[in-house]
Amino acid sequence: MNHGWLILNKPEGMSSTRAGGPLKRLFSQKKIGHAGTLDPFASGVLPLALGEATKTMPYLMNRPKSYRFTLKFGSQTSTDDTEGEVIATSVIKPRLEDLKIALPLFTGVITQTPSVYSAIKINGKAAYARARAGETIEMPKRQVKIYDLSLEDYRGDMATFSVHCGTGTYVRSLGRDIAIHLGTVGHLVMLQRICVGPFKLENAISLENILEMRDTSLVRVLLPIGSVLDDIPAVSVSLQEAVKIQHGQMVEVPHNTVTRISAWCDNKLIALGHVTDNLFYPDRVFNI
Repeated sequence: MNHGWLILNKPEGMSSTRAGGPLKRLFSQKKIGHAGTLDPFASGVLPLALGEATKTMPYLMNRPKSYRFTLKFGSQTSTDDTEGEVIATSVIKPRLEDLKIALPLFTGVITQTPSVYSAIKINGKAAYARARAGETIEMPKRQVKIYDLSLEDYRGDMATFSVHCGTGTYVRSLGRDIAIHLGTVGHLVMLQRICVGPFKLENAISLENILEMRDTSLVRVLLPIGSVLDDIPAVSVSLQEAVKIQHGQMVEVPHNTVTRISAWCDNKLIALGHVTDNLFYPDRVFNI
């Protein structure tokens, strides 16, 4: 079994599950972890965790993400993208000056109402499933963090933006709300994820290129398990200490002010754990 992170450049028109299907067979995996799925409409960075890398997924899920998206003014859809039915129209096209003035209002901590076609669970069932079943749903508002929002291009009825945002942000809702603020309506015609934590689009690999690789080349496209742990302090342990840790035993470490830490032996990730009174207690052990 292979262990590591595979950074896929998911194409538009394919679900994350469908994209991972042939990769499970190719890398001989029973399952592959998706760190932030992309629905068929969206494209771009899809980090996939193979083998023991699935144990580090929580350390990526809450990392900031970046997107590019194109908002078309004049019509709003039920899904806030091209896959839904038109539910409202407007002849108003915002001025470039008004668009630029509006962007700072959508930066920082903002309140969003996600689309009813999102994957948010409502009483244990995904909102989109309830919506498609004809149920009337009142989506809960949520606060999200927008670190940066900038305009890349504007051509009268369409504007392309880049956004760097915190976890839980719905970019479709962001586009919808920008249009409404400008006195019109709109929906996304393009959505591309260009960054998830340390993983960037320029380093992602297309599904087509992966499927064309020889077996001996596959392991070269995998990034180390510890790629998502760059903000967690690390400590080096001896081989004897590594064996104790892998058996769930504590070992003494020099860090007494750090609670969360990773343990390494010969550049190999051994465990993630916590420190109390200079003693390292393993919480997750890696068997590679």
